[in-house]
Amino acid sequence: MSEPVTFRPRASLRMGVSLSASLVGASLLGWVMTPEHIRAMFTPIQIGTLLFFLAIMIGIALALGLSYVRADGVGLRFRNGVWTYTVPWTEIKAFRYRDGDPWPSVVVRGVVEQRPLLGIQRSDRDLAEEHVAELRERLAEAYGVRRPDLDE
Repeated sequence: MSEPVTFRPRASLRMGVSLSASLVGASLLGWVMTPEHIRAMFTPIQIGTLLFFLAIMIGIALALGLSYVRADGVGLRFRNGVWTYTVPWTEIKAFRYRDGDPWPSVVVRGVVEQRPLLGIQRSDRDLAEEHVAELRERLAEAYGVRRPDLDE
C-alpha cells in the first residue's frame, strides 16, 4: 500500500486565519477606540458575551480551515470541523465529487451513506481534483482493482 498522505484545504485555511486575525484586530481596535466613559459602562457579563461570540466566530472559521483527510493502508481518517471519523477501506464504496460540489463526499456502507470530506475544498481548484483522484486510486488499490490510466 502507498505511503500515508494528508490533504488540507489551503484556501480555506488561509481565509480562516486571515478572518480570525482581522476579527481579533478589529475587536481590539474597536475596544481601544471606544471612549473610556463608555467602556466603563460595560458589565463583566456583557464583555464575556462579546468575547464568547468572538471565540465562536473564530472557532467556526478555523474549524473549516483545519479540516483534513488522511489516507493510509487501513483507510481514511478525516476531520470535519470538530468531529473526526475513521473509515476502513472495506467500508468505502466510492468518492463522490461532481461539478458544483463544494467538497467531495465519501460514500460508505452502513446507516450513514455518505460523509463530506471538508479537508478537500473546491476552492483549491485543480489541487482538489488531484486529491480526489489520489483517493480513488487508493480505493481501487485497496480492492485490488487496477484502474485504467485515463491518459493512455
